Amino acid sequence: MKLKTLRQSRLRIGFRKLAAVCLPPQRAFYGLRVLTYHRVRPDADDPRSVTPIRFREHLSLLKDGWRVVSLEEVLQALDGGAPLPERAVLITFDDGYADLYDYALPLLAEFGMSAVVFMLARYVGKVGKTYSEANYPPAPFLRASQLREMQAAGIEIGSHGLWHIPLSHLPQKEAEKEVFLSRQILSELLGRPVRSFSYPWGRAGDFTDEHVAMVAQAGYDIAFTMLHGFNAFPLDRFRMRRCHVYPFDDGQLFQAILEGRFDRWCLKNSALWQLPKCWWRRWKSLMRDGAGKNS
Repeated sequence: MKLKTLRQSRLRIGFRKLAAVCLPPQRAFYGLRVLTYHRVRPDADDPRSVTPIRFREHLSLLKDGWRVVSLEEVLQALDGGAPLPERAVLITFDDGYADLYDYALPLLAEFGMSAVVFMLARYVGKVGKTYSEANYPPAPFLRASQLREMQAAGIEIGSHGLWHIPLSHLPQKEAEKEVFLSRQILSELLGRPVRSFSYPWGRAGDFTDEHVAMVAQAGYDIAFTMLHGFNAFPLDRFRMRRCHVYPFDDGQLFQAILEGRFDRWCLKNSALWQLPKCWWRRWKSLMRDGAGKNS
């Protein structure tokens, strides 16, 4: 990890620890809190990854006082079936990296917990890096056989689109491919309809009402954003909120996430907060494209 990134992380950790102590917990326990991970690996060295030791710590805390539910239980509650239990939590993983099979799956099995893996349909069985992760080294993604094995073990496989490009960055036809074609590819691969979708990036400004309608039209039963927060009843099934878990989230910080101490203070939910980042990414993309044409 670069020194600059390390310093930024230390600053972030300091603010996060301060908030975990100073901000009050939220008392809304009847609803659903959704956690988002990306990778679980021993050499975790970036904001997307947690170590198996850290992940075990999180699962242990969930086991003690929280109820990890499956996507099936969430959908049943949405459709008028049995209500979700108090302090319900859903575990999700974005992108579909192969280390989930090696490290996350055994720990989930050990604790008897389910999860949802949102797979990038065009990355199945490949080694590479996604659209938004150009600065990271290439990594292997889950193979079709691993996805089917995980599904048989009770892990729900959902879609994260084709290429990890925010839908709002694409023309309508390309956005439709991300939503419709990814579901078709994964459903055929798994032998059953894919029921859930995770908006690529999924923050404010990364998708619109038009894309939400597109996801519903494609046949998904539920969709997840990266807007931080707690999902209180009545649940908005195509705009479900999630909480990103970072590698430095120790027991105290993880407990603060579960208690909702960060819910009212998350700047990522603001489209205005994302605007400078969008401009910066697009400028870098234009510079890369220009350099490629001139070479």
